[in-house]
Amino acid sequence: MTPARPGDSNSRASGRTLPVPVGIAGWIDERSPGIAERWASGLLANGESWARDVRPVARPLCRGLVSFLPGMLSAYRAQILPLWSEGAELFGSVAARRGLSAGEVIEEFQLLREVILRMMFERPPPRTEDGLPLREILHLNRAVDIGVTQASVGHTDLLFFSLIHDSGVPAPLDADDLNEVCEQIRTLQAEGRRIVVPQRG
Repeated sequence: MTPARPGDSNSRASGRTLPVPVGIAGWIDERSPGIAERWASGLLANGESWARDVRPVARPLCRGLVSFLPGMLSAYRAQILPLWSEGAELFGSVAARRGLSAGEVIEEFQLLREVILRMMFERPPPRTEDGLPLREILHLNRAVDIGVTQASVGHTDLLFFSLIHDSGVPAPLDADDLNEVCEQIRTLQAEGRRIVVPQRG
């Protein structure tokens, strides 16, 4: 299930590790639980699209996706990108099985950007002499844009699969499906941790 990552085995074999994230990457790394919680709370505030039995998957999805963002702003971006993309596609497929439209899944993923920007205003990242590092901000926006695109891909792929092989309407998520989604997220997170090994002193 886990996608191949160019250069991963070489990085591990050479013993190279990534320094503790700094700048915006470090800021997100420190605040990832809060970012994920705000995102999940914002999603769950729309109670109509989150049935009671599906709600438990929201937080694991958000935590898993947010955990990849520091890596998306790091030297290991190329290796983290497939995990970020696969997680976003999973987000989109879950949205399809919740009955969301293509526009709605885009809005839900875009909420992540809004959450991060609001938190930046509340507690800004460290500034350089020239202000906030523009390059990192652009990389962050690009990462979220990729997530939005891949979430839409996951949503569309599931609808197309259902149209070809089933009734045309994705089946609702049952308990086994929810457990599988959570397990997929855990697997992706474990892969991410194996790629990005911070030096903690």
